[in-house]
Amino acid sequence: MILEGLVTTVSGAGQVNLAPMGPIVDDEMSTLVLRPFQSSTTLANLLEHPEGVFHVTDDVLLLARAAIGTVDPLPELFSAREVSGQVVAGACRWYEFRIEEADTSTERTRLTARIVHSGRIRDYFGLHRARHAVLEAAILATRVHILPLSEVRRQFAELAVVVDKTAGPAERQAFGLLEDYLKEALTRPASFSVRTGSRLHFGLLACGDIGGGGVRQFGGAGMMIDDPGVSLQAVSDQVDGVVIDPEFESSVVGAADIERVVDWLADVRGSETHLGGCRIEIRGTIPAHSGLGSGTQLALATARAAAGLWGLPSTSVELAGRVGRGLRSGIGIHGFEHGGFLVDAGSRKESEIAPLVSRVDVPSDWRIVLAGPESGEGVSGAVEREAFAGLGGMSEVTTGELTRLLFQSVLPGLCEADIEETGEGLYEFGRLVGESFASVQGGCYWNPQMSSLVEWARGAGIRGVGQSSWGPTIWMLVPDAGVAESLSADVAVRSGVGWCRVVRPLNCGAESRPMPSQPRRTLSNSG
Repeated sequence: MILEGLVTTVSGAGQVNLAPMGPIVDDEMSTLVLRPFQSSTTLANLLEHPEGVFHVTDDVLLLARAAIGTVDPLPELFSAREVSGQVVAGACRWYEFRIEEADTSTERTRLTARIVHSGRIRDYFGLHRARHAVLEAAILATRVHILPLSEVRRQFAELAVVVDKTAGPAERQAFGLLEDYLKEALTRPASFSVRTGSRLHFGLLACGDIGGGGVRQFGGAGMMIDDPGVSLQAVSDQVDGVVIDPEFESSVVGAADIERVVDWLADVRGSETHLGGCRIEIRGTIPAHSGLGSGTQLALATARAAAGLWGLPSTSVELAGRVGRGLRSGIGIHGFEHGGFLVDAGSRKESEIAPLVSRVDVPSDWRIVLAGPESGEGVSGAVEREAFAGLGGMSEVTTGELTRLLFQSVLPGLCEADIEETGEGLYEFGRLVGESFASVQGGCYWNPQMSSLVEWARGAGIRGVGQSSWGPTIWMLVPDAGVAESLSADVAVRSGVGWCRVVRPLNCGAESRPMPSQPRRTLSNSG
């Protein structure tokens, strides 16, 4: 379960930091799993000095103060007994902990801690309705940067009713602090940035006439990786509508994906006259037609950045339907939202986004080695549409075998962190898909050099290797960074390989951040 409270940590310089935190705890209160953000003071302190104190408290005024910024002055403290840390004297109970395991591979980190001592200062009688409402409002304040503004306003208004009916002076003071904070935070940001990863696509589950007999078509499996990615921001500007900043225009000239997004946003702005002008600044993109899902990530990142700037709803499925993405595969769309390894079921109509039917984390220690030729692009656009039209249907036997590989080999292997089972299943999955598309690409893989690379990798003991989408990118799945660096060095010198890089699995969705005109206190969900 998640238990809301306060955490104190100490920096190397001896400075105490107090932050709200909702760790996952076990029934015996023997372990804590804390999930601070990468940018947090809590994480920085715990990586430098892996000890701290977690507090259970009914002091909602202190919780509110910690939620909206640095607590200054700090409340009365005393020294912990078993760790080098500080205990809040006004808390009900405290739990001294030491970090035993740290996974910092994603934006929301995961720190597993062992309780080494606990103590009681006074009884904890729980939270009555008003205090509970203040706690929920404090949690809401820590999430104002990741939730739609309309949802923040709705939830806060509901909590205000409870406080108005049942609160005492302390709860009203705490809620007033949060109310003032949210009023300031809910003003439209000056800019809104988005950073995505890339999408590997391992292949489709079916191929035929979409809508024929009500049978789902396409579907498939893929994985998000942390690099390369799209990096951009939407900036409030005195412009008419939505424009691409000329400084960055060269990277997107002629991109149909961007044009659709800009057209949609212009329509939105036209119907909502209070929305200001928006300039899209693009800092980094994914190589086009490389098999890494560049079009979808660019379109969704642009749409989300502008929607975030304007406070509009911006789930990936919602945005994809607006900007014409996901006509065949939903992997890049769901990957933008959730990260990880994903399977979509396919759709019955071209206008539908294929539903997500399975999503699991990829072990964070695993690495992916990417390689591609010096030049050349995979099939895309009109050529891709013609290819699908001329392929005919994939046999039911092949679809059945692909489904079996996913659900009896790949997904179980991922859940058990068995890279041999996962890799072998993905290789066989990609090989079968490649055979179905051989008439278009001249074989299982994009060209003879990339086919030779797959053969060589298999001979070298790499079980998981294949082509992403139409290529030309080849992926190789390995257990850790050391193996990845060694393999990358060997791959880079092979004939026909023009580039090679080592990347990580990405188990979270696109990073979205609003930036106010004059940044103030650090949001407390970052610790």
